[in-house]
Amino acid sequence: MLIGFAGLGRMGRPMARNLARAGHEVLAYDPVLAASADDQGLAPDGVRLVRSVADLAAAPMTISMLPDGATTRELVTGRDGLCAAGVQDGHLHVIMGTVGPTLVREVAAAAAERGVQVVDAPVSGSVSLADAAQITTMVGGTEEQFARVGPVLAAMTKMQYHTGPVGSGSTAKLAVNAVLAALNQGVAEGMLLAEAGGLDTAVFYEVLSTSAAGAPYVGYKSDAFLSPAEIAVSAPVSLIHKDVSLALDLAAEQRLTLPGSEAVVGVLDQATAAGLGEEDMAQVLAALRLLNASERPSNPEGTNAMNDDVEQIRELEDRRYDAIVAGDFDGFAKLAHPDLAYTHSTGDTDTLESYLEKCRAGFYDYHRIDHPVDRITVVGDTAIVVGEMNADLTAGGVQKTLANRCLAVWVRSGGDWKLLGYQPTVVPRS
Repeated sequence: MLIGFAGLGRMGRPMARNLARAGHEVLAYDPVLAASADDQGLAPDGVRLVRSVADLAAAPMTISMLPDGATTRELVTGRDGLCAAGVQDGHLHVIMGTVGPTLVREVAAAAAERGVQVVDAPVSGSVSLADAAQITTMVGGTEEQFARVGPVLAAMTKMQYHTGPVGSGSTAKLAVNAVLAALNQGVAEGMLLAEAGGLDTAVFYEVLSTSAAGAPYVGYKSDAFLSPAEIAVSAPVSLIHKDVSLALDLAAEQRLTLPGSEAVVGVLDQATAAGLGEEDMAQVLAALRLLNASERPSNPEGTNAMNDDVEQIRELEDRRYDAIVAGDFDGFAKLAHPDLAYTHSTGDTDTLESYLEKCRAGFYDYHRIDHPVDRITVVGDTAIVVGEMNADLTAGGVQKTLANRCLAVWVRSGGDWKLLGYQPTVVPRS
Protein backbone atom coordinates (compact mmCIF):
# COMPACT_ATOMS: atom_id res chain seq x y z
CA MET A 1 0.00 0.00 0.00
CA LEU A 2 1.11 3.57 -0.66
CA ILE A 3 1.32 5.33 2.72
CA GLY A 4 2.17 8.93 3.55
CA PHE A 5 4.11 9.44 6.77
CA ALA A 6 4.71 12.79 8.48
CA GLY A 7 7.33 13.16 11.21
CA LEU A 8 10.74 11.47 11.19
CA GLY A 9 11.77 12.12 14.77
CA ARG A 10 13.10 9.64 17.34
CA MET A 11 10.03 7.42 17.11
CA GLY A 12 8.79 8.26 13.62
CA ARG A 13 11.98 7.29 11.82
CA PRO A 14 12.03 3.61 12.88
CA MET A 15 8.26 3.36 12.47
CA ALA A 16 8.43 4.59 8.87
CA ARG A 17 11.31 2.23 8.18
CA ASN A 18 9.33 -0.72 9.52
CA LEU A 19 6.45 0.14 7.20
CA ALA A 20 8.84 0.01 4.26
CA ARG A 21 10.33 -3.26 5.49
CA ALA A 22 6.83 -4.74 5.55
CA GLY A 23 6.50 -4.02 1.83
CA HIS A 24 4.60 -0.73 1.88
CA GLU A 25 5.60 2.16 -0.37
CA VAL A 26 6.26 5.02 2.05
CA LEU A 27 6.36 8.73 1.22
CA ALA A 28 7.71 10.72 4.16
CA TYR A 29 7.45 14.40 4.97
CA ASP A 30 9.26 16.08 7.84
CA PRO A 31 9.17 19.85 8.43
CA VAL A 32 12.87 19.91 9.37
CA LEU A 33 13.99 17.86 6.36
CA ALA A 34 11.60 19.34 3.77
CA ALA A 35 14.18 21.72 2.31
CA SER A 36 16.61 18.81 1.92
CA ALA A 37 14.12 16.37 0.41
CA ASP A 38 16.31 15.89 -2.66
CA ASP A 39 18.91 14.24 -0.43
CA GLN A 40 17.31 10.82 -0.09
CA GLY A 41 20.19 9.75 2.13
CA LEU A 42 18.43 11.57 4.97
CA ALA A 43 15.47 9.18 4.77
CA PRO A 44 15.18 5.83 6.54
CA ASP A 45 15.93 2.78 4.41
CA GLY A 46 13.20 2.16 1.84
CA VAL A 47 11.43 5.48 2.50
CA ARG A 48 11.20 8.32 -0.04
CA LEU A 49 11.37 11.90 1.24
CA VAL A 50 8.98 14.47 -0.21
CA ARG A 51 9.00 18.26 -0.04
CA SER A 52 5.48 19.07 1.12
CA VAL A 53 2.33 17.81 2.78
CA ALA A 54 0.62 17.97 -0.61
CA ASP A 55 3.01 15.28 -1.87
CA LEU A 56 1.44 12.87 0.63
CA ALA A 57 -2.04 13.36 -0.79
CA ALA A 58 -1.64 10.62 -3.40
CA ALA A 59 -1.74 7.99 -0.64
CA PRO A 60 -5.08 6.54 0.52
CA MET A 61 -3.76 6.54 4.09
CA THR A 62 -1.47 8.92 5.92
CA ILE A 63 0.12 8.74 9.35
CA SER A 64 1.49 11.51 11.53
CA MET A 65 4.01 11.13 14.33
CA LEU A 66 4.45 14.79 15.21
CA PRO A 67 5.56 16.31 18.52
CA ASP A 68 2.57 18.47 19.40
CA GLY A 69 -1.03 19.36 18.69
CA ALA A 70 -0.38 22.54 16.73
CA THR A 71 1.75 20.87 14.06
CA THR A 72 -0.68 17.94 13.88
CA ARG A 73 -3.68 20.23 13.38
CA GLU A 74 -1.80 22.20 10.72
CA LEU A 75 -0.83 19.01 8.91
CA VAL A 76 -4.40 17.74 8.68
CA THR A 77 -6.68 20.79 8.49
CA GLY A 78 -4.32 23.73 7.97
CA ARG A 79 -4.23 25.98 4.94
CA ASP A 80 -1.59 23.77 3.29
CA GLY A 81 -2.67 20.58 5.03
CA LEU A 82 -3.99 17.26 3.82
CA CYS A 83 -7.61 18.37 3.63
CA ALA A 84 -6.63 21.19 1.29
CA ALA A 85 -4.38 19.01 -0.87
CA GLY A 86 -7.06 17.08 -2.74
CA VAL A 87 -6.76 13.69 -1.06
CA GLN A 88 -8.72 10.72 -2.37
CA ASP A 89 -12.29 10.03 -1.27
CA GLY A 90 -12.26 7.98 1.93
CA HIS A 91 -8.76 9.09 2.83
CA LEU A 92 -7.84 7.94 6.35
CA HIS A 93 -5.37 9.80 8.55
CA VAL A 94 -3.89 8.15 11.63
CA ILE A 95 -2.66 10.45 14.42
CA MET A 96 0.05 8.51 16.26
CA GLY A 97 1.66 11.40 18.14
CA THR A 98 0.51 12.14 21.68
CA VAL A 99 -1.58 15.30 21.37
CA GLY A 100 -4.53 14.65 23.72
CA PRO A 101 -8.09 13.47 23.07
CA THR A 102 -9.63 16.95 22.87
CA LEU A 103 -7.46 18.03 19.95
CA VAL A 104 -7.88 14.66 18.23
CA ARG A 105 -11.67 14.97 18.31
CA GLU A 106 -11.52 18.58 17.09
CA VAL A 107 -9.28 17.63 14.16
CA ALA A 108 -11.43 14.59 13.35
CA ALA A 109 -14.60 16.70 13.27
CA ALA A 110 -13.06 19.39 11.08
CA ALA A 111 -11.57 16.79 8.71
CA ALA A 112 -14.86 14.89 8.44
CA GLU A 113 -16.52 18.01 7.05
CA ARG A 114 -14.04 17.81 4.18
CA GLY A 115 -14.34 14.08 3.56
CA VAL A 116 -11.25 12.95 5.46
CA GLN A 117 -11.46 10.28 8.17
CA VAL A 118 -9.26 10.53 11.28
CA VAL A 119 -8.40 7.94 13.92
CA ASP A 120 -5.90 8.20 16.75
CA ALA A 121 -3.34 5.49 17.52
CA PRO A 122 -0.70 6.81 19.93
CA VAL A 123 2.03 4.38 20.97
CA SER A 124 3.67 3.23 24.17
CA GLY A 125 7.28 2.10 24.22
CA SER A 126 10.87 3.25 23.78
CA VAL A 127 12.89 4.07 20.66
CA SER A 128 14.59 0.67 20.83
CA LEU A 129 11.20 -1.04 20.98
CA ALA A 130 9.98 1.07 18.05
CA ASP A 131 13.05 -0.01 16.10
CA ALA A 132 12.12 -3.65 16.72
CA ALA A 133 8.39 -3.04 16.02
CA GLN A 134 7.61 -4.08 19.62
CA ILE A 135 5.67 -1.00 20.76
CA THR A 136 1.98 -1.00 21.71
CA THR A 137 -0.70 1.17 20.10
CA MET A 138 -4.12 2.21 21.40
CA VAL A 139 -6.59 2.94 18.61
CA GLY A 140 -9.57 5.26 18.75
CA GLY A 141 -12.04 4.89 15.88
CA THR A 142 -14.90 2.79 14.55
CA GLU A 143 -14.72 -1.00 14.23
CA GLU A 144 -14.47 -0.59 10.45
CA GLN A 145 -11.60 1.91 10.77
CA PHE A 146 -9.78 -0.33 13.25
CA ALA A 147 -10.02 -3.24 10.82
CA ARG A 148 -8.68 -1.03 8.03
CA VAL A 149 -5.66 0.32 9.94
CA GLY A 150 -4.87 -2.89 11.80
CA PRO A 151 -2.60 -4.52 9.19
CA VAL A 152 -0.68 -1.26 8.71
CA LEU A 153 -0.23 -0.73 12.45
CA ALA A 154 0.91 -4.35 12.81
CA ALA A 155 3.95 -3.52 10.67
CA MET A 156 5.09 -1.01 13.31
CA THR A 157 3.72 -2.38 16.58
CA LYS A 158 3.52 -5.61 18.55
CA MET A 159 0.04 -5.07 20.04
CA GLN A 160 -2.94 -3.09 18.73
CA TYR A 161 -5.86 -2.36 21.08
CA HIS A 162 -9.18 -0.90 19.99
CA THR A 163 -10.04 1.38 22.92
CA GLY A 164 -13.26 2.90 21.56
CA PRO A 165 -14.26 5.93 19.45
CA VAL A 166 -11.87 8.53 18.10
CA GLY A 167 -9.96 10.22 20.93
CA SER A 168 -10.09 7.18 23.21
CA GLY A 169 -6.65 6.03 22.14
CA SER A 170 -5.20 9.34 23.30
CA THR A 171 -7.02 9.09 26.62
CA ALA A 172 -5.52 5.64 27.15
CA LYS A 173 -2.05 6.92 26.23
CA LEU A 174 -2.23 9.79 28.72
CA ALA A 175 -3.39 7.43 31.46
CA VAL A 176 -0.52 5.06 30.70
CA ASN A 177 2.05 7.85 30.74
CA ALA A 178 0.71 9.29 34.00
CA VAL A 179 1.52 5.91 35.55
CA LEU A 180 4.86 5.73 33.73
CA ALA A 181 5.96 9.19 34.86
CA ALA A 182 5.05 8.42 38.47
CA LEU A 183 7.01 5.16 38.27
CA ASN A 184 9.98 6.98 36.75
CA GLN A 185 10.01 9.50 39.59
CA GLY A 186 9.58 6.70 42.14
CA VAL A 187 12.68 4.94 40.79
CA ALA A 188 14.64 8.21 40.89
CA GLU A 189 13.61 8.89 44.48
CA GLY A 190 14.51 5.32 45.47
CA MET A 191 17.94 5.75 43.86
CA LEU A 192 18.47 9.02 45.69
CA LEU A 193 17.57 7.46 49.01
CA ALA A 194 19.87 4.49 48.35
CA GLU A 195 22.75 6.83 47.49
CA ALA A 196 22.21 8.87 50.64
CA GLY A 197 22.27 5.66 52.68
CA GLY A 198 25.61 4.64 51.20
CA LEU A 199 24.34 1.75 49.09
CA ASP A 200 25.99 0.58 45.89
CA THR A 201 23.44 1.88 43.38
CA ALA A 202 24.03 -0.98 40.93
CA VAL A 203 23.31 -3.51 43.66
CA PHE A 204 20.27 -1.53 44.79
CA TYR A 205 18.93 -1.35 41.23
CA GLU A 206 19.22 -5.11 40.87
CA VAL A 207 17.29 -5.50 44.13
CA LEU A 208 14.66 -3.04 42.89
CA SER A 209 14.20 -4.76 39.53
CA THR A 210 13.58 -8.14 41.19
CA SER A 211 11.38 -6.77 43.99
CA ALA A 212 7.63 -6.22 44.12
CA ALA A 213 8.29 -2.86 42.41
CA GLY A 214 10.15 -4.49 39.52
CA ALA A 215 7.93 -3.51 36.61
CA PRO A 216 9.28 -4.11 33.07
CA TYR A 217 10.08 -0.39 32.85
CA VAL A 218 12.43 -0.69 35.82
CA GLY A 219 14.29 -3.49 34.07
CA TYR A 220 14.84 -1.88 30.68
CA LYS A 221 15.70 1.56 32.12
CA SER A 222 18.60 0.30 34.24
CA ASP A 223 21.30 1.78 32.00
CA ALA A 224 19.45 5.09 31.78
CA PHE A 225 19.53 5.42 35.57
CA LEU A 226 22.95 3.87 36.24
CA SER A 227 24.99 5.05 33.21
CA PRO A 228 23.07 7.91 31.57
CA ALA A 229 26.07 9.29 29.71
CA GLU A 230 26.67 5.99 27.93
CA ILE A 231 23.29 5.46 26.22
CA ALA A 232 21.10 7.25 23.72
CA VAL A 233 18.10 9.24 24.86
CA SER A 234 14.96 7.11 24.67
CA ALA A 235 12.22 9.47 25.83
CA PRO A 236 13.32 12.99 26.79
CA VAL A 237 12.15 14.93 29.84
CA SER A 238 10.40 17.40 27.53
CA LEU A 239 8.25 14.65 26.03
CA ILE A 240 7.06 13.12 29.28
CA HIS A 241 6.52 16.65 30.64
CA LYS A 242 4.22 17.35 27.70
CA ASP A 243 2.31 14.12 28.21
CA VAL A 244 1.79 14.55 31.96
CA SER A 245 0.70 18.15 31.36
CA LEU A 246 -1.86 16.89 28.83
CA ALA A 247 -3.03 14.31 31.38
CA LEU A 248 -3.54 17.08 33.95
CA ASP A 249 -5.45 19.14 31.36
CA LEU A 250 -7.72 16.16 30.73
CA ALA A 251 -8.15 15.65 34.49
CA ALA A 252 -9.15 19.30 34.87
CA GLU A 253 -11.75 18.91 32.10
CA GLN A 254 -13.18 15.95 34.01
CA ARG A 255 -12.93 17.80 37.37
CA LEU A 256 -10.43 15.30 38.72
CA THR A 257 -7.52 15.97 41.08
CA LEU A 258 -4.35 13.94 40.45
CA PRO A 259 -1.92 14.83 43.27
CA GLY A 260 0.71 12.31 42.13
CA SER A 261 0.82 13.71 38.58
CA GLU A 262 0.93 17.25 39.94
CA ALA A 263 4.00 16.34 42.00
CA VAL A 264 5.60 14.65 39.00
CA VAL A 265 5.13 17.64 36.71
CA GLY A 266 6.65 19.88 39.39
CA VAL A 267 9.86 17.83 39.32
CA LEU A 268 9.79 17.79 35.51
CA ASP A 269 9.52 21.59 35.63
CA GLN A 270 12.67 21.66 37.76
CA ALA A 271 14.46 19.28 35.41
CA THR A 272 13.59 21.51 32.45
CA ALA A 273 14.78 24.62 34.29
CA ALA A 274 18.07 22.83 34.98
CA GLY A 275 18.63 22.36 31.25
CA LEU A 276 17.70 18.68 31.20
CA GLY A 277 14.72 18.98 28.87
CA GLU A 278 16.31 16.97 26.05
CA GLU A 279 17.90 14.40 28.34
CA ASP A 280 16.33 11.02 28.99
CA MET A 281 13.42 11.08 31.42
CA ALA A 282 15.54 9.04 33.85
CA GLN A 283 17.51 12.24 34.34
CA VAL A 284 14.88 13.43 36.79
CA LEU A 285 17.37 11.76 39.12
CA ALA A 286 19.89 14.47 38.22
CA ALA A 287 17.24 17.12 38.87
CA LEU A 288 16.51 15.63 42.29
CA ARG A 289 20.23 15.58 43.06
CA LEU A 290 20.47 19.28 42.20
CA LEU A 291 17.37 20.01 44.26
CA ASN A 292 18.84 18.29 47.30
CA ALA A 293 22.46 19.40 46.87
CA SER A 294 22.06 22.56 48.93
CA GLU A 295 20.59 20.59 51.82
CA ARG A 296 23.35 17.99 52.06
CA PRO A 297 26.13 18.32 54.67
CA SER A 298 29.23 20.01 53.30
CA ASN A 299 32.19 17.85 52.37
CA PRO A 300 35.44 19.80 52.87
CA GLU A 301 37.50 17.04 51.24
CA GLY A 302 35.39 17.27 48.11
CA THR A 303 35.53 21.05 47.81
CA ASN A 304 38.87 21.16 45.99
CA ALA A 305 37.80 18.47 43.54
CA MET A 306 34.56 20.35 42.80
CA ASN A 307 36.47 23.59 42.28
CA ASP A 308 38.77 21.77 39.84
CA ASP A 309 35.72 20.51 37.95
CA VAL A 310 34.26 24.01 37.78
CA GLU A 311 37.45 25.44 36.33
CA GLN A 312 37.71 22.58 33.86
CA ILE A 313 34.15 23.16 32.68
CA ARG A 314 34.83 26.88 32.32
CA GLU A 315 37.84 26.09 30.13
CA LEU A 316 35.84 23.60 28.06
CA GLU A 317 33.13 26.21 27.47
CA ASP A 318 35.83 28.54 26.06
CA ARG A 319 37.23 25.80 23.89
CA ARG A 320 33.92 24.69 22.38
CA TYR A 321 32.87 28.22 21.43
CA ASP A 322 36.36 29.02 20.08
CA ALA A 323 36.29 25.86 17.97
CA ILE A 324 32.98 26.77 16.33
CA VAL A 325 34.08 30.32 15.50
CA ALA A 326 37.39 29.03 14.11
CA GLY A 327 35.66 26.38 12.02
CA ASP A 328 37.41 23.61 13.96
CA PHE A 329 34.43 21.28 13.86
CA ASP A 330 36.51 18.18 14.57
CA GLY A 331 37.72 19.92 17.71
CA PHE A 332 34.13 20.67 18.73
CA ALA A 333 33.16 17.04 18.08
CA LYS A 334 35.85 15.84 20.50
CA LEU A 335 34.26 17.95 23.26
CA ALA A 336 30.71 16.77 22.61
CA HIS A 337 28.86 13.69 23.80
CA PRO A 338 27.64 11.44 20.95
CA ASP A 339 24.06 12.03 22.15
CA LEU A 340 24.37 15.81 22.19
CA ALA A 341 21.05 17.68 21.97
CA TYR A 342 21.90 21.15 20.61
CA THR A 343 18.89 23.44 20.64
CA HIS A 344 18.84 26.77 18.80
CA SER A 345 17.01 29.95 19.74
CA THR A 346 14.58 29.18 16.89
CA GLY A 347 13.43 26.11 18.83
CA ASP A 348 15.05 23.66 16.39
CA THR A 349 17.15 20.90 17.96
CA ASP A 350 20.13 19.25 16.29
CA THR A 351 21.95 16.06 17.08
CA LEU A 352 25.74 16.20 17.10
CA GLU A 353 25.76 14.72 13.61
CA SER A 354 23.19 17.11 12.14
CA TYR A 355 24.74 20.18 13.81
CA LEU A 356 28.21 19.38 12.49
CA GLU A 357 26.77 18.66 9.03
CA LYS A 358 25.12 22.10 8.94
CA CYS A 359 28.26 23.85 10.22
CA ARG A 360 30.50 22.12 7.68
CA ALA A 361 28.06 22.95 4.89
CA GLY A 362 28.13 26.61 5.89
CA PHE A 363 24.50 26.76 7.00
CA TYR A 364 25.77 28.09 10.33
CA ASP A 365 28.75 30.43 10.02
CA TYR A 366 29.70 32.04 13.33
CA HIS A 367 31.61 35.34 13.12
CA ARG A 368 31.70 36.28 16.83
CA ILE A 369 30.59 34.68 20.09
CA ASP A 370 30.72 36.19 23.57
CA HIS A 371 29.70 33.82 26.34
CA PRO A 372 29.93 35.21 29.87
CA VAL A 373 29.26 32.56 32.54
CA ASP A 374 27.08 33.37 35.54
CA ARG A 375 27.55 30.12 37.44
CA ILE A 376 28.61 26.51 37.12
CA THR A 377 27.02 23.87 39.34
CA VAL A 378 28.61 20.42 39.58
CA VAL A 379 26.71 17.54 41.17
CA GLY A 380 28.38 14.16 40.81
CA ASP A 381 29.07 13.56 37.12
CA THR A 382 26.74 16.31 35.88
CA ALA A 383 27.57 20.01 35.47
CA ILE A 384 25.12 22.80 34.67
CA VAL A 385 26.42 26.03 33.13
CA VAL A 386 24.21 29.13 33.26
CA GLY A 387 25.21 32.22 31.31
CA GLU A 388 24.83 34.12 28.05
CA MET A 389 25.55 33.51 24.39
CA ASN A 390 25.80 36.69 22.30
CA ALA A 391 26.83 36.19 18.70
CA ASP A 392 26.98 37.46 15.13
CA LEU A 393 26.45 34.72 12.58
CA THR A 394 25.01 33.75 9.23
CA ALA A 395 22.27 31.11 9.42
CA GLY A 396 20.83 29.79 6.19
CA GLY A 397 22.27 32.76 4.32
CA VAL A 398 20.70 35.30 6.71
CA GLN A 399 22.82 37.60 8.88
CA LYS A 400 21.77 37.42 12.52
CA THR A 401 22.76 38.88 15.87
CA LEU A 402 21.87 36.73 18.87
CA ALA A 403 21.35 37.77 22.47
CA ASN A 404 20.52 34.67 24.49
CA ARG A 405 20.46 33.40 28.03
CA CYS A 406 21.63 29.81 27.94
CA LEU A 407 22.04 26.54 29.78
CA ALA A 408 24.70 23.96 28.95
CA VAL A 409 24.81 20.45 30.40
CA TRP A 410 28.11 18.58 30.69
CA VAL A 411 28.46 14.98 31.86
CA ARG A 412 31.52 13.03 32.87
CA SER A 413 31.89 10.11 30.45
CA GLY A 414 34.87 7.77 30.54
CA GLY A 415 36.69 10.21 32.82
CA ASP A 416 36.23 13.19 30.48
CA TRP A 417 33.64 15.95 30.51
CA LYS A 418 31.43 15.97 27.41
CA LEU A 419 28.82 18.50 26.27
CA LEU A 420 25.46 16.69 26.39
CA GLY A 421 22.91 19.48 26.07
CA TYR A 422 22.61 23.13 25.12
CA GLN A 423 19.47 25.29 25.43
CA PRO A 424 19.34 29.04 24.65
CA THR A 425 16.49 31.44 25.43
CA VAL A 426 16.18 34.70 23.51
CA VAL A 427 16.53 37.80 25.67
CA PRO A 428 13.52 40.03 24.89
CA ARG A 429 14.41 43.38 23.39
CA SER A 430 13.61 46.33 25.64
